[in-house]
Amino acid sequence: MDVVEAVRHHTGGTGADIVLDVVMGPGQQDLLKAARPGGTLVAAGFLDPRPTPFPRSTPLTIFSYRSFEHTLDGVVVKRMAAFLNAGVRLGALRPAIDKVFALNDVLEAHRHLVKRLHAGKKIVVTV
Repeated sequence: MDVVEAVRHHTGGTGADIVLDVVMGPGQQDLLKAARPGGTLVAAGFLDPRPTPFPRSTPLTIFSYRSFEHTLDGVVVKRMAAFLNAGVRLGALRPAIDKVFALNDVLEAHRHLVKRLHAGKKIVVTV
């Protein structure tokens, strides 16, 4: 099943409300097809060096970030943090937790990372 079919399957055929593209490149066209009409595309990546066709006549709101210059503006950083915090608080953004280690097991957590057994990044938090 490709990404468009998977999204349509899980949304009852309507498409995704928000699509986050952290790769860009020609594959973005499939992500556009996976979004619902009137949805939002957040293009925040640049991992694919190939040109990304501009989405024309697509009924989407598009936000594009191509650099990290926005992190130098304190007002923008506060807005980004508020957006992300609200998304997590309201349940719209849910971090995927691969595995939890106690602080005493930080060495084992690092081994887990080195063996590439993880999904995502390793984060150490003390509470």
